Amino acid sequence: MNLTTFYLAVAGLILAPLVGGLVAGVDRVLTARMQSRMGPPLLQPFYDVGKLWSKVIAPASHWQGLFVRWALVASLASDVLLAAGADVLMCFFVQAASASFVALGAFCGSSPYSKLGAQRELFQLLAYEPVFLVAILCMAKVSGGFDAYSFMASDQPLLYKMPLIVPGLLFVVLVKLRKSPFDISGSHHMHQEVVRGVYTDYAGRDFALLEIAHWADVTVVLWICSFLWATSPLAMVVTAFLFLFAALVIDNISARLTWRHMLKVVAPISLVLATANLLWLYME
Repeated sequence: MNLTTFYLAVAGLILAPLVGGLVAGVDRVLTARMQSRMGPPLLQPFYDVGKLWSKVIAPASHWQGLFVRWALVASLASDVLLAAGADVLMCFFVQAASASFVALGAFCGSSPYSKLGAQRELFQLLAYEPVFLVAILCMAKVSGGFDAYSFMASDQPLLYKMPLIVPGLLFVVLVKLRKSPFDISGSHHMHQEVVRGVYTDYAGRDFALLEIAHWADVTVVLWICSFLWATSPLAMVVTAFLFLFAALVIDNISARLTWRHMLKVVAPISLVLATANLLWLYME
């Protein structure tokens, strides 16, 4: 590892949670505007995490606290790898491990809502991870390599050769942001019948760490989506924002689906489209 790569990795470690927190703030502001509300300030997510950090509450079990920290490490590691230009497939598997640790921690809780949310978290993993994997394979085929720098060094936007993966990536963004119609395992909205679902038994500093891990996860997903139009840093930011904005619009006009509908309808359709795009690339 040269010095430049080291600096980029450190920048990814520090900036990724900050960017994720700003994304959460933009999410709240835009959602409030769409619903004709005043809404919170842009930095409200950081205030919330600071307040959670001030509350020292014992976790439901020793294992739950341990899984929270593993989830945070995995989420931050995926950002570090991406910032250092590492293999994007490795980033994919590391961020998937983070979601698995969140579910395992929820299984350690005492609330039935927590265990139900953990089951649905695993169903979501089963639904969106194959789609996300095929989308990354498409990007690697077009760019000629699996490292992040190859994705960003393509002569033309990757989107030109992979339009069919856009619905799949939007599906992934909706799940990772926990937005309708896929706010199945956990949600900020009161209509969620499992209350906070996978987050029910998390509190205090553990919940603060979990929020930071979620910010880091969202940053990774939007970052990979931005590779579709990586002609410049500004173009990548605009692309990521468009995915975020589309997710917020869908969230505000959609009712929540059941996990069965997600697994039987949405996930297969997204996977078929992404796989068709991959086969088309190999047959060119």
